Amino acid sequence: MKAENFIYFSTVSGFFISIIFGILKGFDAFNFLWFVIITTSAFYILSLASVSFFIKYTMLSKYIIFNKNEIEKIVNSQIKELEKKEDIIYENYKFLKKFEEEELKILKKKHV
Repeated sequence: MKAENFIYFSTVSGFFISIIFGILKGFDAFNFLWFVIITTSAFYILSLASVSFFIKYTMLSKYIIFNKNEIEKIVNSQIKELEKKEDIIYENYKFLKKFEEEELKILKKKHV
């Protein structure tokens, strides 16, 4: 499970747990709201701490190996694709600009 997903899951779990206990405790609306906010934030901070300690004390480099040449090839191909898309967008922009100018000329001729 990704660290982000664990944080999201524990925060949402804390939210629903606080709602359940808030209803069972019978708080009025204001105290219920504060109870939910405080409990949810406590779950969030606890999950952040647990994820940070997990990342700090486990050797992730054993599990994650980056191949620099492969990553550079992928990035270069994505850059080429972006350049192609930029060229297409620029051509479309020039076409629309030309079309607008022609339409303005036609409208000026009609109004004159």
